[in-house]
Amino acid sequence: MRSNARLPAAALAALCLAGCATGDVESRTPAADSGARDVAAQRDVPPATDDTPVATDDAGALPPEDVAPPADAGPRCAADRDGTITRAEVNFLVGASVLYAVNEEGATVSPIDTAGTMVEGVRRWDYSAARSEDRRVLDEVMRPQGRWWSARYPDATYAAMLDRTNNILGVYRASATALELLGTVSVVENRTNLAMNPPVVVLRFPLRVGDTWSQSVTATGLYNLTPLTNVTAYTTRVDAAGEVWTPAGRFPALRVRTDLDQTIPLTIIRRTRRTYTFLSECWGVVARIASVDNESAEAFTRASEYRRLSL
Repeated sequence: MRSNARLPAAALAALCLAGCATGDVESRTPAADSGARDVAAQRDVPPATDDTPVATDDAGALPPEDVAPPADAGPRCAADRDGTITRAEVNFLVGASVLYAVNEEGATVSPIDTAGTMVEGVRRWDYSAARSEDRRVLDEVMRPQGRWWSARYPDATYAAMLDRTNNILGVYRASATALELLGTVSVVENRTNLAMNPPVVVLRFPLRVGDTWSQSVTATGLYNLTPLTNVTAYTTRVDAAGEVWTPAGRFPALRVRTDLDQTIPLTIIRRTRRTYTFLSECWGVVARIASVDNESAEAFTRASEYRRLSL
C-alpha cells in the first residue's frame, strides 16, 4: 500500500517540463567556480505511444544535440522578472522534452540544503554540483489523444511521467487560471486509473510569494489491478523567492511548498510529505526536492527526490 499511496505526491514533478524554455530569457553569467551554465536543454521527440518508452535514462552519456522547437510550438515567452509568474509565463508544449538530473528511485540524498543562503540580499539555493546519486532523465510532455484512457479524461491538456518504476503517467489540465492533476494512469491499458475528485490544484495563477491554497482530494480506482481509495489533504504556498543554481545554469525562481497528509480509509495507513518546487518565468520547473516520508523539519536535509534542470 505504501507505493500505491505515493502517486499524487509526485504531481509537481512534471507540471511544466519542456516548452517553458522557449522564452527570451536574459543570460546570467554564473561565477567561474559554480560549474553552472546558462542554457537549458530542450528537445523535441516523437510522441510516445502506449507500447514505446516514455522516458529515457542516459546516465553517463552525452545528451543529444539540441534541436530547435518547431515553428508551431506556441507563443514565445518574455520573462520580466517582476516576482510574479503569470499563466502567460508558463507554456505547456506538447511533444517537447527536457533533461533533468535526478537521483535513483529509492535512493535518499543527504545532505541537501533546503534553507538556502543570503548572498547580497538575495536567497540562493545552489544545486549545481554533481551528486553520486545522479542519473540523467529525459521527460516528455505527451499528447492525451489516442491513449487508452483518453475518453475518460476528455478535457486533458497533456500527460507526463510520474512513476517510472511502475510506468505511471499523470494526466493534467491547464487552464487560464490553474494547472490541475486529473488522475494517474498506467501506460499499459487498464492496469492503473486513479481519478482525482476534485482535481489536484497543482498551480494557481498568477503565482507570487504569499499565495496559499488548500484542498482535500479523494483518489479512487485501480492501481496495478488492485482497487484503491486514498484521501489526501494538500496545503500549497508560495513561500520564498530567490535564485536557484542548477547543472544547466542559474535562474530567478519562486519556491512552491506543498505539504500533503495522506490516508487510506478504514486502515491505519497514514503518511506525510513535504516538497519544494522551484519555478522560473518561461523555464518552468528548474528544481524540485521532496522530503522522506513523515519528515517534520521545514528545512529538511534528506531528500527522497532531488531533481534539477540538466544538460
